[in-house]
Amino acid sequence: MYAALILISLYISLEDFRHHRISNRVLLISLGSLLVISFITHTDIHPLSALSVLPLTPFTLQAGIGAGDMKLLTVLAFFFIPLTWEMAADFIFSFTLISAVLLASALARSHSFAGSIALAPAICGAVIWCAR
Repeated sequence: MYAALILISLYISLEDFRHHRISNRVLLISLGSLLVISFITHTDIHPLSALSVLPLTPFTLQAGIGAGDMKLLTVLAFFFIPLTWEMAADFIFSFTLISAVLLASALARSHSFAGSIALAPAICGAVIWCAR
């Protein structure tokens, strides 16, 4: 299951870097693949974690975070992030750290914070950190 998370994360992160978009098709294929793997390996799922993302979505969309990023977080939370305070703290810490690195690299490349930044690597990296 962890290997599938890494492979899916790499693919989605590369697509987000290239196109600044996470397609619904890729998210549905990822969801289906993870469901099959979870069923075969009898891995726990965390529907409350996925549902906990939904109330935050209007605020994040207003802040400029893409809907694809929120859907990605919902899919990955369903499989890899149990709903606990400790896990939430780990996710927020690792997401913030990876996002800071992405912001610094964007600033180094363009000497400006103008434009969009791919957040899929930060989301995927934080979920990989939490799922370890």
